[in-house]
Amino acid sequence: MADNTVRAVAFDYKAVLSAPGHAHDGIAELLRWLDERDVAWVLLTNEPMDAKVALAAAGLPEPALYLCRDDIPGKAKRGNGAWLETVADRLSLRTNQLILVGTSQFDWYTGIHAGVVHVHARWASRLGKPITSLASDEPADIIELLEHFLLHEPSWAFRLDDEDRAFAIRSMLPFNAHFPRGGGRTFTVKDIFTYDKTVKVGSQDARDVLMLRLLCASYLDGALPGQSYFCVYPSSTPAKGSPQLAGFLQRAKVMTGSSYKEDLLERVAQAPDTSLERYKRSIGQSSAKDISIAAQARTVRVNPNYKRKIPGKTVIVFDDFTTEGKSIEWARTLLGEAGAARVIALTIGKYPSRHTVYRLRPGVKIDPFTTNDVTLADFQTTPGPGGAGEGPSLSLTAAMDHFAAAEEGPAAPQTSEPATATARMAHPAPRPVPAGRRSPMTSYKNARQRHLASMLTHLQQHRYPLVWRGEYLVPAGKPTTTALWWIALPGQVEQWYDTREAERLVGGICLAAGIVWEPVAAPGGAAQLAEALARMEQRRRA
Repeated sequence: MADNTVRAVAFDYKAVLSAPGHAHDGIAELLRWLDERDVAWVLLTNEPMDAKVALAAAGLPEPALYLCRDDIPGKAKRGNGAWLETVADRLSLRTNQLILVGTSQFDWYTGIHAGVVHVHARWASRLGKPITSLASDEPADIIELLEHFLLHEPSWAFRLDDEDRAFAIRSMLPFNAHFPRGGGRTFTVKDIFTYDKTVKVGSQDARDVLMLRLLCASYLDGALPGQSYFCVYPSSTPAKGSPQLAGFLQRAKVMTGSSYKEDLLERVAQAPDTSLERYKRSIGQSSAKDISIAAQARTVRVNPNYKRKIPGKTVIVFDDFTTEGKSIEWARTLLGEAGAARVIALTIGKYPSRHTVYRLRPGVKIDPFTTNDVTLADFQTTPGPGGAGEGPSLSLTAAMDHFAAAEEGPAAPQTSEPATATARMAHPAPRPVPAGRRSPMTSYKNARQRHLASMLTHLQQHRYPLVWRGEYLVPAGKPTTTALWWIALPGQVEQWYDTREAERLVGGICLAAGIVWEPVAAPGGAAQLAEALARMEQRRRA
């Protein structure tokens, strides 16, 4: 087992034994499953007991560790983080390699105070007072949580650790990542976080699955310390947050004992939509709007009500996507000036553009609790890393397949998707992928590729429900590379196209949708382009 996954599960004894000599249904199978994966289990009781005898009477194996209150420093009561700190110390683990399965509000507090993920065992206890916690109806749910969320080494599409500025960034997926949802259909991360579609994968909300995976990976990576502040970077419109993120964080805020502060960062004036303005510029439409970090400085501040609460805190800032990092860099600047000890930015997706590091120039002062009339010249900029890897795309695909298969019967058709001509376009039969090494297309090598990628992005942004990604094929023993475009239309299986074929497909979609678009001709390729356009026109007339 890798070092950055959960290595032990601590159980309150009531979650294991329903009565002396009797185990809860499913517990034996759960403990056997943990043993097969080399994950230890720990038994916690308030009063001393002969754990070996009690477990043997119920037909259960011995735990790797048994602790009662007498074993805890100072005989601390349940609710004190010392219980889980003792577990971690005895097993030579970090606390973020543990989870706690509890049955009471005091177990919940134990997890909060140790910064350990707590899961309430509803099969053993129905609390009179509600708690905001992960919960399981049966022991098999713990298997599902571990298998799909906590036994995978954290993997990031983009990662930055800047210890000089006490700043870290974790972006989980490339911006155009897509996943199955059953019935041969797929969805993209932009569908649910940009276009605000509700996508069900089996009985699960796809947004919740992705957010839980982001939080779990952050927990395992040490990027989700307990008793931090959560907040969401505000949208470009004042008083309008990100409901896609906020709705989940409101429920998950105490996953490790943190607090969700929805108003910590405030947008107090309208700002340009950076995604829209960037796209306009990419297609040659001039725009006078400033989309530099200065636009964020003039419109976003720290809520003055937190002036005395932020010093010394770790603040975790969530955003849906990051491109060059202007928003999250401004959040770091504001929160650092407000006294935060550390700032961690977590995003679902990352565009392939290079991240830019921003520092205020010596002598430039800002007030984090108001807007600041600064310019780009007031910042020192340093190019940071670029690109976006695949992140945990493969394991998340397996998780989505699992949730889709768990739902009985075929999934009902989703009516929120627009009915466009793209859904009726023919799709070539699958064919073998050319041999060679493939790598993500994190940058486009020529204007033709950039132009094609811009239109694919434009189609997605305007709710045409195709999914796509690009990569380079490097044939063995050859110095040249080939661009492969993986594209899937609604209800169809993803397939690769070379650039010319991808241009034909996109051209056909544009014709069907009434969009004027022509590909950029490759050098020496005018005849082939004319031929392709002629075929498109024939299809249109037909």
